[in-house]
Amino acid sequence: MTPVVCESDPAGVKIEPASGGHDMTRHTFRAASTMRLAATLAGAVLLALLQLSCATTGPAQGTPMPAARASLRPEYRVFYDELQDYGDWVLIEPYGFVFRPRTRFGTWSPYFDGFWSPSDSYGWIWVSGEPFGWATYHYGAWINDSYEGWVWVPGLDWAPAWVAWAGNQSYVGWAALTPSGNPAGRFIVVPVAEMGTTDLRSHVLSQDRAVSVLRDSKPIENFAEVDHTIVNRGPSIDWVEQVAGPLTRARLEDVNPRPDLGRSTTSGPAVADERPAVTPERRGIPSPTEFRKAAESEAAKTRTIMQQKQPAPEVIPRILLTDAPARPASPAAAPRPQPAKPDTVR
Repeated sequence: MTPVVCESDPAGVKIEPASGGHDMTRHTFRAASTMRLAATLAGAVLLALLQLSCATTGPAQGTPMPAARASLRPEYRVFYDELQDYGDWVLIEPYGFVFRPRTRFGTWSPYFDGFWSPSDSYGWIWVSGEPFGWATYHYGAWINDSYEGWVWVPGLDWAPAWVAWAGNQSYVGWAALTPSGNPAGRFIVVPVAEMGTTDLRSHVLSQDRAVSVLRDSKPIENFAEVDHTIVNRGPSIDWVEQVAGPLTRARLEDVNPRPDLGRSTTSGPAVADERPAVTPERRGIPSPTEFRKAAESEAAKTRTIMQQKQPAPEVIPRILLTDAPARPASPAAAPRPQPAKPDTVR
């Protein structure tokens, strides 16, 4: 008799009626059922073993990584970890996930809540009173999106500030740079004599006044290569001092370096007056909580200096991501400064 294949049996077990009648058939079915049960148990054991292997050798089990963090390049995830308390990560193509700080939407702009401090090697260094400023004003670039407002695109090259400069004999202005190196929005303008003050916000010109005084301005392109990064050092400090008087030159002090990002050590020669030796305690990797505490502490000190109109500090702390690649790939690359366009003030 032709064998019959039980279609419900995934193993394709063949059942042949025998001359012994129904008893033999039931016996055969029982054998097949036993085989299926054994196969099911074996599969369950194998699956359990595979899951155990993934738990011990693969990624840690538990809460899935947030989509924004998972979408960032691994070397950018430090920014997600340290900035998530101060804003949201939103998706804007072609840049991917970018950081939108929780600020006054529509009236806030970058490079406003802080002051400039002069230095010999880097020119003018932006000192921020915002806890996210250690990242957003010294790494990456900005976009003024029509829907999301101001958002920050991560980058890994440190600079004293990523801004375009413009000015004339009486006024100086600066504007955040886009990833392509163009001004991202309006220029913030102050009199030259106030460039060295720590209560800089109180001297910022109104928007209409800024447009008027910058009509005869020219781009300030004081480019220099520092630690393999091209930066715009801004207006000549000596020129500003002719109007503002003597200014104390600041030096940088690295705090909480992160040696866990997989960067090769190619940061160039150290600057004697601004690059101190990294002490053993600075080589430790701080937890996100410790990292944020350090950033918030420095921002609070800066706000106190601004509110009390104290002199600019002689030492400026810098959180340097020493182990990140020297040149991030486009589009989230370090902005390449282009000639400033003061007529775009708005």
